[in-house]
Amino acid sequence: MPNANIKSASFTLSAGTLNLPFFRLSDTHLLKLTRDLKQQFGRAFPDQTLEACVIDLTEIESSGKWIDFPALTSLLKNHQLQAIAVVGGNENQREQALKAGLPILGDSSSTPHAAAQPAHAAEPEKITKTVERVVKQTVEVAIAPMVIEQPVRSGSEIYAQNRDMVVMNSVSAGARIVADGSIYVHGPLKGTAAAGANDMQQARIFCERFEPEIIAICGNFLDGEQLARHPAWGKRAVIYLSGGQIQIKAYE
Repeated sequence: MPNANIKSASFTLSAGTLNLPFFRLSDTHLLKLTRDLKQQFGRAFPDQTLEACVIDLTEIESSGKWIDFPALTSLLKNHQLQAIAVVGGNENQREQALKAGLPILGDSSSTPHAAAQPAHAAEPEKITKTVERVVKQTVEVAIAPMVIEQPVRSGSEIYAQNRDMVVMNSVSAGARIVADGSIYVHGPLKGTAAAGANDMQQARIFCERFEPEIIAICGNFLDGEQLARHPAWGKRAVIYLSGGQIQIKAYE
């Protein structure tokens, strides 16, 4: 597992109850988190197993920030961390976590100075019991993402079955990348990218420069003529499904 007691601009990783890592968010910007995780841990290795962790929202619970939990948990998996629960957070953030299937540990809102304390320091017995229950109920087999370090050239077609795909370089026009999970492109995306090929509705596509020929999630697609007119063109972007429709969000 990644070493505990690590601090970056967007997160802190520290040991908690039962030596369970607590991943404390200080920034919800997914591309910033992606860069910080890569800087701290490097690329993911397929032969490593996942380590359970708790997402700690104490530091941002008063900020009102929205958190894309499906994308965040997928990102953590790329670095051998399996989020099994959430601690801290405000009412809206907790609701978002529950919708993503993450149970809530304890209740930091009942402690007047909870934001000033490590969330995992409060109610240790309750947290321990909840963690044990969640771990016992976790039956999902963790599969490491497919990691592609070289550029994906025109004419190439790559498929990540039952897992995410991480491209550490560019995807050229005429290339096609497909994943049953989410896709992360740490470079320009100029070809075709299709995520959620096995109907994973929470799948996302992330890229450093959004200039694709076609994008698709769960069979829903947009072509280059439509995409070239989008405000996200040429920018960092995330693509996801909402209400059965493809949504594109740019990050400045």
